[in-house]
Amino acid sequence: MKNVLKSKFLWVSALALAFGFVGCNLFNPTESVDIKGNDANALTYEGYLKFRNNEYSAAETYFRRAIFADSSHSEAWYGLMKSVLNKRLAEHNETNLFSLLKYAQDDRASGGTNNPLVKMDTAVARMLEPIITEVNDIAQQFIERDKAGKNDGVITYKTISDGYMVLQALKTMVILKKKLPSGCENPKANVTGCDYATVLNQYKQDPGETMETFNAFFEACEMNPESMSNYFDDMFQGFNNLRPEAQQAAIGSMCSALAKQTKDAADDEDEQKKTLNIIIGQMAYSDITDDDGDGCIDEEVYDGEDNDGDGEIDEDVSDKDNVDYDESKSVSVVLEKQKKGQDVLISDMRIVKETKPNNKYRYVDIDMNGITIATDKSTNQQELKWEWGFFRGDYANRTNILNSYINEATGLTTQGDHRFNFATKLIWNPMGLPYSQFKDIKDSIAKVKAPASDLATRQLDLKYRQTHIGGCWANYDDDRYLKWFERRNK
Repeated sequence: MKNVLKSKFLWVSALALAFGFVGCNLFNPTESVDIKGNDANALTYEGYLKFRNNEYSAAETYFRRAIFADSSHSEAWYGLMKSVLNKRLAEHNETNLFSLLKYAQDDRASGGTNNPLVKMDTAVARMLEPIITEVNDIAQQFIERDKAGKNDGVITYKTISDGYMVLQALKTMVILKKKLPSGCENPKANVTGCDYATVLNQYKQDPGETMETFNAFFEACEMNPESMSNYFDDMFQGFNNLRPEAQQAAIGSMCSALAKQTKDAADDEDEQKKTLNIIIGQMAYSDITDDDGDGCIDEEVYDGEDNDGDGEIDEDVSDKDNVDYDESKSVSVVLEKQKKGQDVLISDMRIVKETKPNNKYRYVDIDMNGITIATDKSTNQQELKWEWGFFRGDYANRTNILNSYINEATGLTTQGDHRFNFATKLIWNPMGLPYSQFKDIKDSIAKVKAPASDLATRQLDLKYRQTHIGGCWANYDDDRYLKWFERRNK
Protein backbone atom coordinates (compact mmCIF):
# COMPACT_ATOMS: atom_id res chain seq x y z
CA MET A 1 0.00 0.00 0.00
CA LYS A 2 3.00 2.26 0.55
CA ASN A 3 3.48 2.72 -3.20
CA VAL A 4 -0.16 3.18 -4.13
CA LEU A 5 0.22 6.94 -4.28
CA LYS A 6 3.24 9.16 -3.90
CA SER A 7 2.72 12.90 -3.75
CA LYS A 8 4.12 16.02 -2.12
CA PHE A 9 0.66 17.27 -1.17
CA LEU A 10 -0.47 16.53 2.36
CA TRP A 11 -4.15 16.31 1.49
CA VAL A 12 -3.45 14.40 -1.75
CA SER A 13 -1.09 11.88 -0.19
CA ALA A 14 -3.45 11.32 2.70
CA LEU A 15 -6.14 10.08 0.33
CA ALA A 16 -4.15 6.88 -0.04
CA LEU A 17 -4.89 6.21 3.62
CA ALA A 18 -8.55 5.90 2.65
CA PHE A 19 -7.90 2.27 1.82
CA GLY A 20 -7.40 1.56 5.49
CA PHE A 21 -10.38 3.55 6.68
CA VAL A 22 -13.06 2.06 4.44
CA GLY A 23 -11.58 -1.35 3.77
CA CYS A 24 -10.68 -2.94 7.09
CA ASN A 25 -12.86 -4.27 9.87
CA LEU A 26 -10.91 -3.90 13.08
CA PHE A 27 -13.69 -4.44 15.55
CA ASN A 28 -14.40 -7.98 16.68
CA PRO A 29 -17.19 -7.77 19.26
CA THR A 30 -18.26 -10.59 21.53
CA GLU A 31 -21.08 -12.67 20.03
CA SER A 32 -24.31 -12.46 22.02
CA VAL A 33 -28.02 -12.94 21.42
CA ASP A 34 -29.40 -10.34 23.82
CA ILE A 35 -29.93 -7.58 21.25
CA LYS A 36 -33.34 -6.72 22.71
CA GLY A 37 -31.77 -5.56 25.94
CA ASN A 38 -28.98 -3.12 26.67
CA ASP A 39 -26.07 -5.44 25.96
CA ALA A 40 -23.55 -3.21 24.14
CA ASN A 41 -21.52 -6.20 22.94
CA ALA A 42 -24.58 -7.84 21.42
CA LEU A 43 -25.79 -4.65 19.79
CA THR A 44 -22.33 -3.98 18.38
CA TYR A 45 -22.10 -7.49 16.99
CA GLU A 46 -25.49 -7.13 15.30
CA GLY A 47 -24.36 -3.80 13.88
CA TYR A 48 -21.24 -5.50 12.53
CA LEU A 49 -23.36 -8.15 10.77
CA LYS A 50 -25.55 -5.49 9.20
CA PHE A 51 -22.49 -3.48 8.13
CA ARG A 52 -20.94 -6.57 6.52
CA ASN A 53 -24.14 -7.04 4.52
CA ASN A 54 -24.02 -3.40 3.37
CA GLU A 55 -27.11 -2.55 5.44
CA TYR A 56 -25.60 0.67 6.69
CA SER A 57 -28.74 2.34 8.05
CA ALA A 58 -29.56 -0.70 10.18
CA ALA A 59 -25.91 -0.95 11.27
CA GLU A 60 -25.94 2.73 12.30
CA THR A 61 -29.05 2.13 14.44
CA TYR A 62 -27.46 -0.79 16.29
CA PHE A 63 -24.18 1.04 16.89
CA ARG A 64 -26.04 4.06 18.27
CA ARG A 65 -28.04 1.79 20.57
CA ALA A 66 -24.80 0.18 21.75
CA ILE A 67 -23.29 3.59 22.56
CA PHE A 68 -26.47 4.58 24.39
CA ALA A 69 -26.16 1.39 26.44
CA ASP A 70 -22.46 1.87 27.12
CA SER A 71 -20.83 5.10 25.94
CA SER A 72 -17.36 3.69 26.60
CA HIS A 73 -17.78 0.95 24.00
CA SER A 74 -15.08 1.94 21.50
CA GLU A 75 -15.99 -0.70 18.91
CA ALA A 76 -19.50 0.75 18.68
CA TRP A 77 -18.05 4.23 18.09
CA TYR A 78 -15.80 2.85 15.37
CA GLY A 79 -18.69 1.00 13.75
CA LEU A 80 -20.84 4.12 13.85
CA MET A 81 -18.20 6.15 12.02
CA LYS A 82 -17.84 3.52 9.31
CA SER A 83 -21.59 3.02 8.95
CA VAL A 84 -22.39 6.71 8.63
CA LEU A 85 -19.58 7.23 6.13
CA ASN A 86 -20.61 4.32 3.92
CA LYS A 87 -24.31 5.11 4.23
CA ARG A 88 -23.85 8.70 3.11
CA LEU A 89 -21.55 7.73 0.24
CA ALA A 90 -24.01 5.07 -0.92
CA GLU A 91 -26.78 7.66 -1.00
CA HIS A 92 -24.75 9.44 -3.68
CA ASN A 93 -23.88 6.25 -5.58
CA GLU A 94 -20.35 6.27 -4.18
CA THR A 95 -19.58 2.79 -2.89
CA ASN A 96 -16.50 4.00 -0.97
CA LEU A 97 -13.67 6.48 -1.10
CA PHE A 98 -11.72 4.53 -3.72
CA SER A 99 -13.52 6.38 -6.51
CA LEU A 100 -12.35 9.71 -5.10
CA LEU A 101 -8.68 8.87 -5.67
CA LYS A 102 -9.02 10.01 -9.27
CA TYR A 103 -9.01 13.58 -7.96
CA ALA A 104 -5.64 13.02 -6.32
CA GLN A 105 -3.65 12.32 -9.46
CA ASP A 106 -0.69 14.64 -9.66
CA ASP A 107 0.22 15.26 -13.31
CA ARG A 108 3.30 17.42 -12.74
CA ALA A 109 5.59 14.50 -13.62
CA SER A 110 4.26 14.63 -17.18
CA GLY A 111 4.52 18.40 -17.35
CA GLY A 112 0.93 19.15 -16.38
CA THR A 113 -0.16 21.96 -14.10
CA ASN A 114 -3.84 21.27 -13.47
CA ASN A 115 -4.40 20.34 -9.87
CA PRO A 116 -6.70 17.90 -8.06
CA LEU A 117 -8.91 20.74 -6.88
CA VAL A 118 -9.73 21.69 -10.45
CA LYS A 119 -10.36 18.06 -11.36
CA MET A 120 -12.79 17.64 -8.50
CA ASP A 121 -16.24 18.55 -9.74
CA THR A 122 -17.97 21.23 -7.69
CA ALA A 123 -20.95 18.90 -7.20
CA VAL A 124 -18.65 16.27 -5.71
CA ALA A 125 -17.20 18.82 -3.32
CA ARG A 126 -20.68 19.90 -2.24
CA MET A 127 -21.64 16.25 -1.74
CA LEU A 128 -18.57 15.50 0.35
CA GLU A 129 -18.72 18.45 2.72
CA PRO A 130 -21.77 17.42 4.82
CA ILE A 131 -20.65 13.78 4.82
CA ILE A 132 -17.21 14.65 6.13
CA THR A 133 -18.67 17.05 8.67
CA GLU A 134 -21.06 14.41 10.01
CA VAL A 135 -18.41 11.71 10.33
CA ASN A 136 -15.93 14.21 11.76
CA ASP A 137 -18.40 15.17 14.49
CA ILE A 138 -18.60 11.53 15.58
CA ALA A 139 -14.84 11.04 15.29
CA GLN A 140 -14.11 14.13 17.38
CA GLN A 141 -16.48 12.98 20.14
CA PHE A 142 -14.70 9.63 20.15
CA ILE A 143 -11.24 11.23 20.19
CA GLU A 144 -12.09 13.56 23.07
CA ARG A 145 -13.45 10.62 25.07
CA ASP A 146 -10.36 8.56 24.26
CA LYS A 147 -7.99 11.34 25.35
CA ALA A 148 -9.96 11.72 28.58
CA GLY A 149 -9.79 7.97 29.27
CA LYS A 150 -13.57 7.53 29.00
CA ASN A 151 -13.46 4.71 26.43
CA ASP A 152 -12.66 1.04 27.02
CA GLY A 153 -9.40 1.19 25.06
CA VAL A 154 -10.15 -1.68 22.67
CA ILE A 155 -10.07 0.81 19.77
CA THR A 156 -8.21 4.06 20.34
CA TYR A 157 -7.52 7.36 18.64
CA LYS A 158 -4.29 5.82 17.40
CA THR A 159 -6.27 2.97 15.82
CA ILE A 160 -8.40 5.31 13.72
CA SER A 161 -5.77 7.98 13.10
CA ASP A 162 -5.13 6.84 9.51
CA GLY A 163 -8.79 7.24 8.62
CA TYR A 164 -9.08 10.44 10.59
CA MET A 165 -6.23 11.95 8.59
CA VAL A 166 -8.08 11.04 5.40
CA LEU A 167 -11.16 12.88 6.63
CA GLN A 168 -9.08 15.98 7.38
CA ALA A 169 -7.39 15.69 3.99
CA LEU A 170 -10.71 15.44 2.17
CA LYS A 171 -12.16 18.25 4.27
CA THR A 172 -9.21 20.44 3.32
CA MET A 173 -9.68 19.64 -0.37
CA VAL A 174 -13.36 20.58 -0.14
CA ILE A 175 -12.60 23.83 1.67
CA LEU A 176 -9.94 24.76 -0.87
CA LYS A 177 -12.25 23.84 -3.73
CA LYS A 178 -14.74 26.44 -2.49
CA LYS A 179 -12.02 29.09 -2.69
CA LEU A 180 -10.95 28.46 -6.28
CA PRO A 181 -10.69 31.65 -8.35
CA SER A 182 -13.57 32.40 -10.68
CA GLY A 183 -13.41 30.29 -13.82
CA CYS A 184 -11.60 27.35 -12.18
CA GLU A 185 -14.78 25.57 -11.06
CA ASN A 186 -15.13 23.54 -14.26
CA PRO A 187 -12.77 20.53 -14.16
CA LYS A 188 -12.42 20.79 -17.97
CA ALA A 189 -11.63 24.49 -17.91
CA ASN A 190 -8.31 25.71 -19.22
CA VAL A 191 -8.28 29.01 -17.38
CA THR A 192 -5.11 30.97 -16.58
CA GLY A 193 -4.54 31.07 -12.85
CA CYS A 194 -5.83 27.56 -12.10
CA ASP A 195 -2.33 26.08 -11.88
CA TYR A 196 -0.97 24.69 -8.60
CA ALA A 197 1.16 27.67 -7.66
CA THR A 198 -1.47 30.35 -8.28
CA VAL A 199 -4.32 28.46 -6.66
CA LEU A 200 -2.42 27.38 -3.57
CA ASN A 201 -1.11 30.85 -2.91
CA GLN A 202 -4.60 32.30 -3.24
CA TYR A 203 -5.49 30.54 -0.01
CA LYS A 204 -3.11 32.72 1.96
CA GLN A 205 -5.65 35.50 1.50
CA ASP A 206 -7.97 33.67 3.90
CA PRO A 207 -6.10 30.78 5.54
CA GLY A 208 -8.08 30.51 8.77
CA GLU A 209 -10.47 27.82 7.60
CA THR A 210 -7.62 25.54 6.54
CA MET A 211 -5.68 25.82 9.80
CA GLU A 212 -8.14 23.64 11.71
CA THR A 213 -7.93 20.80 9.20
CA PHE A 214 -4.15 20.99 8.91
CA ASN A 215 -3.91 20.95 12.70
CA ALA A 216 -6.10 17.86 12.95
CA PHE A 217 -4.03 16.19 10.24
CA PHE A 218 -0.70 16.83 11.96
CA GLU A 219 -2.07 15.88 15.37
CA ALA A 220 -3.17 12.55 13.91
CA CYS A 221 0.30 12.12 12.44
CA GLU A 222 1.84 12.95 15.82
CA MET A 223 -0.24 10.20 17.42
CA ASN A 224 0.61 7.63 14.75
CA PRO A 225 4.02 8.37 13.23
CA GLU A 226 4.62 4.75 12.18
CA SER A 227 1.94 4.93 9.48
CA MET A 228 3.23 8.33 8.41
CA SER A 229 6.72 6.89 7.96
CA ASN A 230 5.17 4.33 5.60
CA TYR A 231 3.16 6.77 3.52
CA PHE A 232 5.17 9.99 3.65
CA ASP A 233 8.84 9.03 3.78
CA ASP A 234 9.40 11.01 0.57
CA MET A 235 8.21 14.17 2.32
CA PHE A 236 10.37 13.79 5.40
CA GLN A 237 13.78 14.05 3.80
CA GLY A 238 16.72 12.75 5.76
CA PHE A 239 15.07 9.78 7.51
CA ASN A 240 14.87 7.03 4.92
CA ASN A 241 18.01 5.42 6.33
CA LEU A 242 16.99 5.59 9.98
CA ARG A 243 16.00 2.43 11.77
CA PRO A 244 12.18 2.22 11.96
CA GLU A 245 11.83 3.31 15.58
CA ALA A 246 14.15 6.28 15.05
CA GLN A 247 12.38 7.25 11.84
CA GLN A 248 9.01 7.16 13.59
CA ALA A 249 10.31 9.27 16.47
CA ALA A 250 11.71 11.83 14.03
CA ILE A 251 8.53 12.01 11.97
CA GLY A 252 6.49 12.21 15.16
CA SER A 253 8.63 15.16 16.20
CA MET A 254 8.14 16.82 12.81
CA CYS A 255 4.36 16.39 12.97
CA SER A 256 4.38 17.59 16.58
CA ALA A 257 6.15 20.79 15.51
CA LEU A 258 3.70 21.35 12.66
CA ALA A 259 0.73 20.53 14.89
CA LYS A 260 1.92 23.16 17.36
CA GLN A 261 2.55 25.62 14.51
CA THR A 262 -0.98 25.24 13.15
CA LYS A 263 -2.52 25.35 16.61
CA ASP A 264 -0.61 28.47 17.64
CA ALA A 265 -1.71 30.17 14.42
CA ALA A 266 -5.40 29.48 15.04
CA ASP A 267 -6.29 32.99 16.23
CA ASP A 268 -3.71 35.10 14.39
CA GLU A 269 -4.23 35.84 10.70
CA ASP A 270 -0.61 36.85 10.14
CA GLU A 271 0.65 33.64 11.72
CA GLN A 272 -1.87 31.65 9.67
CA LYS A 273 -0.45 33.12 6.48
CA LYS A 274 3.10 32.33 7.55
CA THR A 275 2.14 28.80 8.51
CA LEU A 276 0.37 28.19 5.22
CA ASN A 277 3.37 29.70 3.44
CA ILE A 278 5.61 27.15 5.16
CA ILE A 279 3.34 24.31 4.08
CA ILE A 280 3.13 25.62 0.51
CA GLY A 281 6.89 26.15 0.41
CA GLN A 282 7.35 22.57 1.57
CA MET A 283 5.25 21.54 -1.44
CA ALA A 284 7.58 23.56 -3.70
CA TYR A 285 5.03 26.19 -4.70
CA SER A 286 6.12 29.48 -3.18
CA ASP A 287 4.77 32.65 -4.73
CA ILE A 288 7.95 34.71 -5.27
CA THR A 289 6.56 37.68 -3.37
CA ASP A 290 7.37 39.44 -0.13
CA ASP A 291 4.93 37.85 2.32
CA ASP A 292 6.25 39.48 5.48
CA GLY A 293 6.75 43.13 4.51
CA ASP A 294 10.54 43.27 4.82
CA GLY A 295 11.18 44.12 1.17
CA CYS A 296 13.03 40.84 0.52
CA ILE A 297 11.62 38.23 -1.91
CA ASP A 298 11.33 34.58 -0.74
CA GLU A 299 14.54 34.98 1.23
CA GLU A 300 13.90 32.26 3.82
CA VAL A 301 14.22 28.49 3.37
CA TYR A 302 12.37 25.88 5.38
CA ASP A 303 15.06 24.96 7.88
CA GLY A 304 13.79 26.18 11.23
CA GLU A 305 16.37 28.96 11.28
CA ASP A 306 16.39 32.73 10.70
CA ASN A 307 18.03 33.17 7.27
CA ASP A 308 17.69 36.93 6.89
CA GLY A 309 18.33 38.15 10.44
CA ASP A 310 14.92 39.78 11.01
CA GLY A 311 14.19 37.78 14.15
CA GLU A 312 11.53 35.56 12.53
CA ILE A 313 11.84 31.97 11.32
CA ASP A 314 10.63 30.46 8.02
CA GLU A 315 8.16 33.30 7.47
CA ASP A 316 8.87 33.88 3.77
CA VAL A 317 10.05 30.59 2.32
CA SER A 318 11.28 29.75 -1.16
CA ASP A 319 10.57 26.57 -3.11
CA LYS A 320 12.08 23.50 -1.55
CA ASP A 321 13.34 22.14 -4.88
CA ASN A 322 16.14 24.69 -4.85
CA VAL A 323 17.30 23.46 -1.47
CA ASP A 324 19.47 20.38 -0.92
CA TYR A 325 19.01 18.96 2.56
CA ASP A 326 21.86 17.08 4.20
CA GLU A 327 20.34 13.67 4.90
CA SER A 328 23.40 12.12 6.50
CA LYS A 329 23.84 15.07 8.85
CA SER A 330 20.14 15.02 9.77
CA VAL A 331 20.30 11.31 10.56
CA SER A 332 23.31 11.69 12.84
CA VAL A 333 21.86 14.72 14.66
CA VAL A 334 18.49 13.03 15.19
CA LEU A 335 20.06 9.80 16.46
CA GLU A 336 22.30 11.72 18.85
CA LYS A 337 19.38 13.72 20.25
CA GLN A 338 17.25 10.62 20.65
CA LYS A 339 20.10 8.90 22.44
CA LYS A 340 20.23 11.79 24.90
CA GLY A 341 16.44 11.92 25.22
CA GLN A 342 16.28 15.43 23.75
CA ASP A 343 13.48 16.87 21.61
CA VAL A 344 14.03 16.73 17.86
CA LEU A 345 13.47 20.12 16.20
CA ILE A 346 12.61 21.11 12.64
CA SER A 347 16.08 22.62 12.36
CA ASP A 348 17.54 19.18 13.14
CA MET A 349 15.51 17.56 10.39
CA ARG A 350 15.95 20.29 7.80
CA ILE A 351 19.72 20.70 7.79
CA VAL A 352 20.53 22.53 4.57
CA LYS A 353 23.57 21.48 2.58
CA GLU A 354 23.15 23.90 -0.30
CA THR A 355 20.69 26.42 -1.72
CA LYS A 356 20.62 27.45 -5.35
CA PRO A 357 18.21 29.12 -7.77
CA ASN A 358 16.07 26.92 -9.97
CA ASN A 359 14.87 28.34 -13.30
CA LYS A 360 11.96 29.98 -11.53
CA TYR A 361 14.33 32.12 -9.46
CA ARG A 362 16.99 33.04 -12.02
CA TYR A 363 15.46 36.47 -12.61
CA VAL A 364 14.36 37.09 -9.02
CA ASP A 365 16.19 39.86 -7.20
CA ILE A 366 15.91 38.66 -3.61
CA ASP A 367 17.22 41.81 -1.95
CA MET A 368 16.11 44.26 -4.69
CA ASN A 369 19.58 45.65 -5.27
CA GLY A 370 19.10 45.63 -9.03
CA ILE A 371 21.10 42.46 -9.75
CA THR A 372 19.76 38.94 -10.43
CA ILE A 373 21.57 35.70 -11.13
CA ALA A 374 20.75 36.10 -14.83
CA THR A 375 21.56 39.81 -15.10
CA ASP A 376 25.18 39.44 -16.16
CA LYS A 377 26.78 36.14 -17.08
CA SER A 378 30.14 37.40 -15.89
CA THR A 379 28.81 37.74 -12.34
CA ASN A 380 26.80 34.52 -12.23
CA GLN A 381 29.04 32.66 -9.82
CA GLN A 382 29.57 35.66 -7.59
CA GLU A 383 25.87 36.46 -7.40
CA LEU A 384 24.96 32.81 -6.98
CA LYS A 385 27.12 32.68 -3.89
CA TRP A 386 25.94 36.06 -2.67
CA GLU A 387 22.17 35.70 -2.84
CA TRP A 388 21.84 31.93 -2.41
CA GLY A 389 24.84 30.92 -0.34
CA PHE A 390 25.05 30.81 3.46
CA PHE A 391 27.42 33.29 5.05
CA ARG A 392 28.72 30.34 7.07
CA GLY A 393 29.03 27.70 4.36
CA ASP A 394 29.68 24.68 6.55
CA TYR A 395 26.80 23.55 8.79
CA ALA A 396 29.04 23.05 11.82
CA ASN A 397 30.32 26.58 11.32
CA ARG A 398 26.77 27.93 11.06
CA THR A 399 25.77 26.35 14.36
CA ASN A 400 28.97 27.14 16.26
CA ILE A 401 28.20 29.26 19.32
CA LEU A 402 31.28 31.36 18.55
CA ASN A 403 29.55 32.53 15.38
CA SER A 404 26.48 33.85 17.19
CA TYR A 405 25.64 37.48 16.51
CA ILE A 406 23.58 40.31 17.98
CA ASN A 407 20.27 40.32 16.13
CA GLU A 408 19.57 43.96 15.32
CA ALA A 409 15.82 43.39 15.03
CA THR A 410 15.38 41.86 18.47
CA GLY A 411 18.45 43.16 20.26
CA LEU A 412 19.13 39.59 21.43
CA THR A 413 22.02 37.26 20.77
CA THR A 414 21.10 34.80 17.99
CA GLN A 415 22.62 31.38 18.57
CA GLY A 416 24.65 30.45 15.49
CA ASP A 417 24.54 32.28 12.17
CA HIS A 418 22.26 30.81 9.50
CA ARG A 419 21.99 33.97 7.41
CA PHE A 420 22.55 34.14 3.68
CA ASN A 421 25.44 36.24 2.38
CA PHE A 422 23.28 39.17 1.31
CA ALA A 423 21.56 39.25 4.71
CA THR A 424 24.80 40.10 6.52
CA LYS A 425 24.61 43.56 4.91
CA LEU A 426 21.04 44.20 6.04
CA ILE A 427 20.27 46.52 8.93
CA TRP A 428 17.04 45.73 10.74
CA ASN A 429 15.00 47.93 13.05
CA PRO A 430 17.30 50.97 12.60
CA MET A 431 15.25 53.03 15.08
CA GLY A 432 15.76 50.45 17.82
CA LEU A 433 12.02 50.02 18.44
CA PRO A 434 10.76 47.34 20.85
CA TYR A 435 10.67 44.12 18.83
CA SER A 436 6.89 43.73 19.12
CA GLN A 437 6.39 47.22 17.67
CA PHE A 438 8.91 46.55 14.90
CA LYS A 439 7.12 43.32 13.99
CA ASP A 440 3.71 45.01 14.04
CA ILE A 441 4.95 47.64 11.57
CA LYS A 442 6.43 44.98 9.30
CA ASP A 443 3.22 42.94 9.40
CA SER A 444 1.10 45.99 8.64
CA ILE A 445 3.29 46.80 5.63
CA ALA A 446 2.76 43.26 4.35
CA LYS A 447 -0.97 43.98 4.13
CA VAL A 448 -0.66 47.08 1.92
CA LYS A 449 -1.92 46.26 -1.56
CA ALA A 450 -1.21 49.44 -3.56
CA PRO A 451 1.30 52.32 -3.55
CA ALA A 452 0.34 55.93 -2.90
CA SER A 453 -0.99 57.63 -6.02
CA ASP A 454 1.18 60.78 -5.91
CA LEU A 455 4.96 60.75 -6.00
CA ALA A 456 5.57 62.82 -2.85
CA THR A 457 3.43 60.57 -0.62
CA ARG A 458 4.91 57.46 -2.21
CA GLN A 459 8.43 58.63 -1.49
CA LEU A 460 7.50 59.38 2.12
CA ASP A 461 6.04 55.89 2.45
CA LEU A 462 9.20 54.28 1.09
CA LYS A 463 11.26 56.44 3.46
CA TYR A 464 9.07 55.21 6.33
CA ARG A 465 9.81 51.59 5.40
CA GLN A 466 13.51 52.27 5.14
CA THR A 467 13.73 54.03 8.50
CA HIS A 468 11.36 51.80 10.50
CA ILE A 469 12.04 48.37 8.96
CA GLY A 470 15.39 48.69 7.22
CA GLY A 471 16.32 45.32 5.73
CA CYS A 472 15.95 45.06 1.97
CA TRP A 473 14.00 48.34 1.84
CA ALA A 474 17.36 50.15 1.90
CA ASN A 475 17.95 48.96 -1.71
CA TYR A 476 14.73 50.42 -3.14
CA ASP A 477 14.18 53.47 -5.31
CA ASP A 478 10.83 54.67 -6.64
CA ASP A 479 10.93 52.37 -9.66
CA ARG A 480 11.75 49.25 -7.63
CA TYR A 481 9.15 50.26 -5.07
CA LEU A 482 6.46 50.22 -7.78
CA LYS A 483 7.78 46.88 -9.05
CA TRP A 484 7.37 45.47 -5.51
CA PHE A 485 3.63 46.18 -5.69
CA GLU A 486 3.45 44.88 -9.26
CA ARG A 487 4.96 41.57 -8.24
CA ARG A 488 2.84 41.42 -5.09
CA ASN A 489 -0.41 41.86 -7.04
CA LYS A 490 0.32 39.33 -9.78
